[in-house]
Amino acid sequence: MAAVALHPPQKLVGGAPSPRTAFVLSGGASLGALQVGMLEALYERGIRPDLLVGTSVGALNAAFVASRPQSPQTARELGRVWRGLHREDVFPVSMSALVGGVCGRRDHLVPDRELRRLIRRHIEFGDLADAAIPVHLVAFDLLEGREVRLSSGSASDAIAASASIPGIFPPVAVGDQRLIDGGVVNNTPISHAVELGAERIYILPTQEPNGRSTRVPAGALDAAIQGLHLLSGCRLGADIARYSTEAELILLPAPNAGCVQPTSFEHSQRLIADARAATLTALQRSARRTHLRVVS
Repeated sequence: MAAVALHPPQKLVGGAPSPRTAFVLSGGASLGALQVGMLEALYERGIRPDLLVGTSVGALNAAFVASRPQSPQTARELGRVWRGLHREDVFPVSMSALVGGVCGRRDHLVPDRELRRLIRRHIEFGDLADAAIPVHLVAFDLLEGREVRLSSGSASDAIAASASIPGIFPPVAVGDQRLIDGGVVNNTPISHAVELGAERIYILPTQEPNGRSTRVPAGALDAAIQGLHLLSGCRLGADIARYSTEAELILLPAPNAGCVQPTSFEHSQRLIADARAATLTALQRSARRTHLRVVS
């Protein structure tokens, strides 16, 4: 694992240090818009992370906020990015790539040039270690068959690697490693936040634990991503049970009443608004129940 950056001094609550806080952001393609609403609600309540951990689209969202002040304004800026996204901005269809993938001449169906252009346009640091707040991204090394936590090095490569859905995007070469989407094994990397010393972990999912979709995928891309999404939902429930004795886990709601598919980017506005409202309600209930004092 990469070295852990030093974290900021802990805040004081009632004269005692507050728990070291992590935000953990799941993968979920277009459903990453939900995390924008969650972030806005958290910042509005004065809740700030000491570190960020992300996988796949959660890696992109985490890197965005890590390169800016931890504030509601930053969440709103991220929301403007999401509301302007279309499927072609992330999953551009290339006939040559499709043909090459089917014929065995390529290991992917969609080039990652648009994804990398998106990263370069919106991430304000070149090296992960230069982030204003420690950010850690999770990928999977095909050659070693293990998870990899990226905490330094090229931000563009790290985010692209963490978001490289196998078979859809090409693997990313980082040194001797060939990295793909960390979501194939750990879509909500609570385990990494625990290893990094987090005592209070806010989980920003893109689906409910063990959630099921009632909508039939419209195409091969939808089917591939939905399959990963369903598998990751099962692990999320198991990890919450496993790590609840090692850290305080706060699972935020992931409302998706319309069963929006992970490749449908036209619903970002509604997903953001629904997630913000649901998260504010959940945080208010939690504060009343535990008498948690939140400080800026």
